[in-house]
Amino acid sequence: MRGTAHDVWWEFGVHPTHDGLTASLQAGNLFVAYEDDRGTSSRGAGSQPGDAAASASRPIGAFVLDGRQGKDYAVAPWGVDAPSEHVAVLHLLAVAPYARGRGVARALLSAAAAEARVRGAWTLRLDVFDNNAPAIASYTAFGFADRGVFDIEVGGGLRHASHLMELDLREGEDA
Repeated sequence: MRGTAHDVWWEFGVHPTHDGLTASLQAGNLFVAYEDDRGTSSRGAGSQPGDAAASASRPIGAFVLDGRQGKDYAVAPWGVDAPSEHVAVLHLLAVAPYARGRGVARALLSAAAAEARVRGAWTLRLDVFDNNAPAIASYTAFGFADRGVFDIEVGGGLRHASHLMELDLREGEDA
């Protein structure tokens, strides 16, 4: 997406950083989807290049899931009034260019929502640049509510107009 209208302006080393991804990996918060030689995909937390699962396949997508809300998240009118220990935040969701259009993003979102529920989250939140129409459409189609566009700090000292979005994880449960 670099140089397109949907450029997310990620620059490895600034955002995300090697140290940040390593910390997410060590904390069990980095999830990677792999495609094996039969064309099927699976997901794993904390998989590293060189692992048996990774060496037999290629990565098709990834995300980080934790409870870290940026300080600017406080400006959003969140629909779920949840204490911080019941909030999960989705970061850095990405699909490899060669895997786009195959439902990988939806599978990653399903995995993130399921993992967030396992961790006791009532809500799953994220931010997405206002110019990233494909991602906004994917999140909305999955069921995320758009809580508005805000100028927020998005990592590496960068500020950008971003949609703050939320998925109520309690829906369909005895909440």
